[in-house]
Amino acid sequence: MKYIQQLSRQLALDYCCTPADILDQGNHFTEYRSLEGRRRFEDQDNCALKITAVNRKLIFTGKKEIIELCREKYETCPGAWFMDVGNFRELDHILKPYGCQLKTAHPFFLPETESVAKETGFEIRTYDRGEILQFAGDNRFDEAFCFDEKSPDMLGVAAISDGKIIGMAGASADSPLFWQIGINVEKEAECRHIASTLVTILKEEIEKLGKVPYYGTSMSNLASQRAAVNAGFRVAWVELLAEAKI
Repeated sequence: MKYIQQLSRQLALDYCCTPADILDQGNHFTEYRSLEGRRRFEDQDNCALKITAVNRKLIFTGKKEIIELCREKYETCPGAWFMDVGNFRELDHILKPYGCQLKTAHPFFLPETESVAKETGFEIRTYDRGEILQFAGDNRFDEAFCFDEKSPDMLGVAAISDGKIIGMAGASADSPLFWQIGINVEKEAECRHIASTLVTILKEEIEKLGKVPYYGTSMSNLASQRAAVNAGFRVAWVELLAEAKI
């Protein structure tokens, strides 16, 4: 994996363990604490539980009592088949007495190969951090930009046709090193390689700045996953997050 060392350092900060814990073959269970340099895209200073499946194993972090219950249940559980509904039910059962429930499960991608994206007759325009502010409140770009002080939007790149923005990709600084890419494409402009082209351009710009570009999406958003693959990304890890019940 191209960015394996950087990933191990980042996940160690996110999951309160060591880079060696990410790279070895055993599951690990740690009490959560907010470490400087962690990703803050979905910051959980009072994290009940989050789990990553990476390198064919599992890393758990969260509240001490919950983590000890997870250790008893999953200490030797393989990572490859963990993100199944049966385990989700079991985890919700563990979380319920603590007023928590599962919230999201996402695959995350890192650059691994050359892009196969093809630019197809549209103008490209880039935006710096200040220029991005003009799109605040514009729901067309709710995936590209988050307008969150904890994970500020740093770069944007748009596809423009006949003077209209038909696609927008944005990069947020989720940590000092890892910048996440989000993408929106207008429905009438789909199937023109716009998403993969914009993601490719943004990936290259992020790498020029010495940062690690990464891409996250829904388990069931196959179009988004295809855009990542066509831009040269490959799945590197999966995360499962819990939240307090409302």
